[in-house]
Amino acid sequence: MRTYTHALWSLALVWAVAGSAGAADEIKIGLLYPTSGIYAAPAKQGIQGATLAFEEAGGQVAGRKIVTIVEDDEAKPEVALAKAKKLAESDRVNVLMGIIWSPNAMALRGYLSERKLPLVISEAAPRPITQELGTPYIFRTGFASGQLDYPFGQYACSKLGYKKIVVIAFDSIFGRELGDFIDAGCKQAGGAVVEKIYAPVETADFAPYFARIQQANPDAVWALWAGAAALRFLKQYDDFGMKQKYPLIGHGALTDEAVINAAGSVAQGVVSYYNWSPAIDTPENKRFVEAYRKRWGSEPGVYSAGGYRAASAILAAAKAVGGDVANTPKFLEALKAVRLDIPSPIRFDAHQQAVHSLYIRRVQPGPGGKLVNAVIGEVRGIEQYWPKGKPAK
Repeated sequence: MRTYTHALWSLALVWAVAGSAGAADEIKIGLLYPTSGIYAAPAKQGIQGATLAFEEAGGQVAGRKIVTIVEDDEAKPEVALAKAKKLAESDRVNVLMGIIWSPNAMALRGYLSERKLPLVISEAAPRPITQELGTPYIFRTGFASGQLDYPFGQYACSKLGYKKIVVIAFDSIFGRELGDFIDAGCKQAGGAVVEKIYAPVETADFAPYFARIQQANPDAVWALWAGAAALRFLKQYDDFGMKQKYPLIGHGALTDEAVINAAGSVAQGVVSYYNWSPAIDTPENKRFVEAYRKRWGSEPGVYSAGGYRAASAILAAAKAVGGDVANTPKFLEALKAVRLDIPSPIRFDAHQQAVHSLYIRRVQPGPGGKLVNAVIGEVRGIEQYWPKGKPAK
């Protein structure tokens, strides 16, 4: 069991597990994140974002103490299922949140539906989980696969003017889904994805894949890598002279704040997209960024915002039911009605998927010369069935 007062993160979660399981004066929340392996850094951000939200609530809702229990799902479906069962059956949590690795979300769906245990997904993006395989017990405050990518494919092949794109991503359900949606969006705008390259997530040497890119000779390269893998990719892309020949665009995880701060100048100029950026110029986002900096002494990244958003949705629903989260039907109805403005606006559609804004960002020096994801474009009201529905103006 990993209950984070764990020294690995130096996270002083002030609500250690105490008292009997399922005590009436407690709200137990299980956090499932891959706290080891290549997603350890993003997981740390997500946990810190969630912790900030719980601390800002004073560690309680309607007089009921918030108890958090963090488990390492190792980005492995079989481990995620075992840890979910432990949290549900031994720790008796009221709700789960987290999940970065998409296959883990799919692995949990059946069990959570049988157990009638709510899950608020902060990151994992497999589209079916809020569409044909939807369940009343799973909400997603992050995005669904394609929700941001189809619109960005259009943007890249229209406003950015790229007509030939190569896709390179880690080989997973998520990577392949996103590559296909970039392709579809680009085609809609008159462009084409001329090559799709899917490599193992643990790839150490990208040289063979760079050779394939050079052979395709695209106008730009779209990439999806995260955490330590994103850092390796950015550095090697620059070392091999690829950046000078083929402009690099990509999913927001590629230019997460922790990644670009470690990568330095090799990340400058990369254009990405996401449902959030610390540079969004709103009072709500500025307050979140400042609070995160003050609490953790570091810049928030996309996973920080994801953890904060998921935790905030749980808190809002718990408050709406007077802390009675053990009444699962009532709690689920309250979740459906949640509206958030911080760190960026969301609401849920009829299938429990968050509706987001799409922010186009460019890595460039910000105040003090530190690299930031500066917002250069925005498309509002992007829902998971877009463009079947029309974005809000």
